[in-house]
Amino acid sequence: MLACGNAAADPAPAVNVRTWTPSTDPRANLILEPSSSLPFGTFATAAWAHYENDSVALRTTNAGTIASRPLQDQFGIDLVAVLGLGRRAELGVRLPMILAEQGSTETSNVVATGSVPASALGDLALVGKGTLRGNEDGGLGLVTLGELSLPTGTKTSFMSDSGPTLTLRVLADLSIRKASLQASLGYAVRTSHVEWPGTGAGAITFGDSIPWTLGVLLRPGVLHAIDPDARQSWEIALHGSLPAGPAGPFGSGDGGNGASAAESPVLLALSDRIGLGHFRDGFVLAGIDVGLDHAVGVPTARAIVGIGWTATNHDRDGDGIPDDVDECPGIAEDRDGFEDSDGCPEADNDDDGIVDAEDACPNVPGARSLDPRQNGCPADKAGRTHAPGDPRSHEP
Repeated sequence: MLACGNAAADPAPAVNVRTWTPSTDPRANLILEPSSSLPFGTFATAAWAHYENDSVALRTTNAGTIASRPLQDQFGIDLVAVLGLGRRAELGVRLPMILAEQGSTETSNVVATGSVPASALGDLALVGKGTLRGNEDGGLGLVTLGELSLPTGTKTSFMSDSGPTLTLRVLADLSIRKASLQASLGYAVRTSHVEWPGTGAGAITFGDSIPWTLGVLLRPGVLHAIDPDARQSWEIALHGSLPAGPAGPFGSGDGGNGASAAESPVLLALSDRIGLGHFRDGFVLAGIDVGLDHAVGVPTARAIVGIGWTATNHDRDGDGIPDDVDECPGIAEDRDGFEDSDGCPEADNDDDGIVDAEDACPNVPGARSLDPRQNGCPADKAGRTHAPGDPRSHEP
């Protein structure tokens, strides 16, 4: 896959200009996602529908007015699925599909076929997540994210590259009570660079890029009147990317044709995610993504709705006590007839300093004894200990 040929033989545009893709993690908002991974064997699936307007428009270099709208309206859906591989890893897959799209005033050097397809497939992506430092209890979390995009899509759809694309990112998440501050930075390698529109003077070469995100996640459950069941998470985030060759960031190396600006999308995302069901196994999300510049792939506005479900094990330790009431959800109850409803094993029921495994009278405080049959059993006034079953024992 890494030995791709020249993209010139592909029908134009043969370049993926998407500026938003959903996370495969079912706990994510539009841009931000948790720094923890799904438990081992946990499966989740979701569908993300979006509508966007004027995401690909060619502009005049002098006044910046729109000269052509190759992609004017697009309605699509992303299907995602993910599997937890342990406390620190998960693997997901994402398949984008265009259900309907249209453009206007195209020319042959913009889209070789004269217009974008009415419907199409995008590039299939494999997404891996590895947790370096979790922050379930607050503090700083660190995650590595890797994505391999395969050129399986329709080449004239603006959602498919000529070759594979590999993206690696590092995400940092600082969680403080009901809020999280998150940022990520990465590098995306396009194995096949593409000139568009057309070739020669004025063409933009789409190559490597530096994706980034920055945002805040709020959990309004602290405001009981707004979110009494603590089901929501609110997001406000900036996201985008910078070119990393042949054009560089902030106008460097673009040869005066504006390639750097055309490959530097900046967008603002706002969303509200609501957990569904008693255990929040399902979710529904509504959000909007607004373009803050005129880079290729940046829409005037993008509306997004997501819905998903996670097949969660609600009794992780298998002791018959649901996690939401289990005081020790990761450690099984010992079921010895003593405080068996709290979900926590009691190592020393009678608190006499002798663990139950060595205590001959585990429910009655006693004294240590070298005799295993008397160890931990109460003593009479003469100082003698009595084992269970002895009529002199205080053990019921």
